[in-house]
Amino acid sequence: MQYWAKSSIAVSVLLAGCSMFDSSQVDTGKEQRSVESIKVPAGLQQPARPGQFDIPATDAAVVDVEIKAPSLVLATASSSRVEEGERLARVWFDRNDFTGDLIPFLQQALTAQFAEKGVTLQQTDEKGLEYTTGWITRSDETGFWFWKSANVTEQARFKLLFEPRPHGRSASLTVTMLEHEHFVAENKLAGREAHRQEVALLNQIIDRVGKEEIAVAMANRAKAPDVSVEPGLDKDGNAALLSSQSVDVVWSQLEAVFAALNLSVTDMNRSVFTYYLTYEKPTQGFWSRIWGKDAPIQLPLQDGEYQLMLKRNDNGTAIVMQNSSGEALSPETVLTLHEPFVQAVRQARVEL
Repeated sequence: MQYWAKSSIAVSVLLAGCSMFDSSQVDTGKEQRSVESIKVPAGLQQPARPGQFDIPATDAAVVDVEIKAPSLVLATASSSRVEEGERLARVWFDRNDFTGDLIPFLQQALTAQFAEKGVTLQQTDEKGLEYTTGWITRSDETGFWFWKSANVTEQARFKLLFEPRPHGRSASLTVTMLEHEHFVAENKLAGREAHRQEVALLNQIIDRVGKEEIAVAMANRAKAPDVSVEPGLDKDGNAALLSSQSVDVVWSQLEAVFAALNLSVTDMNRSVFTYYLTYEKPTQGFWSRIWGKDAPIQLPLQDGEYQLMLKRNDNGTAIVMQNSSGEALSPETVLTLHEPFVQAVRQARVEL
């Protein structure tokens, strides 16, 4: 009897568990009931309801609402910026070290952008501030490999307008759609789609301006700096290297030259513009020779301690190299120092 009772309980529990997961008992078609208002017992006052949050009833017709994200002008070039609250497809450019004369630089970037895309660009004014583009098409590709084909879905033409400030250091660029044609019903302009296409074209132009700025920066970086250092004499008649830069400029840039010459700074006295240095001839490592790296610059000096003093000169600064006792090196030694010193200045990319 005890065994039969336990078996009956187990079967009952099993059946109950099955009924919990029986999908036939879940009424998925029934709508959720609306939240009822608070029921207040008799004799108590109904609490005040905040009417400012009530949604008034309306019989307005249901209309489709555009839910696409807003289009944004991306000022990715270092010279570009966007004014707050701007509603047009417009960006501002400011002159910097990479642009030079602003309008010619922007005109060059604009021409290069459309030439690369194979789109015609027509100037419509005398000053080169207003342009009209050819048809810019959008296509859908179908198939693959040799059977791939492109079907044009829409095309548009745009107006580009530069508006420079009177001082010439700033100018705006505005993109406006002139015409649009669609060949697929889904590509018909609706809502702010025209503005999105204007902003998309403007962002491509800004990106091109940024690339042109990078190209100018890389060219400037690769260009060897001009070196004005020449052998000569200081006011006291000592052999020296003469620079056209001021003594403060030379002082601020010499440590980069020391690193290229394997000179270590042990002390300095800014009041008399003197560096205390230690020189050790550099050696080229095995792997440097294997990889074809240039041999380190060597000075025609013995290993040891030296002093380098800067003196104001009529046309710049005199760089006087001295031994550890403060005596100026011979003219022959200073003359042989000139070429490796110039190499170090170019390698350090400083202006001396």
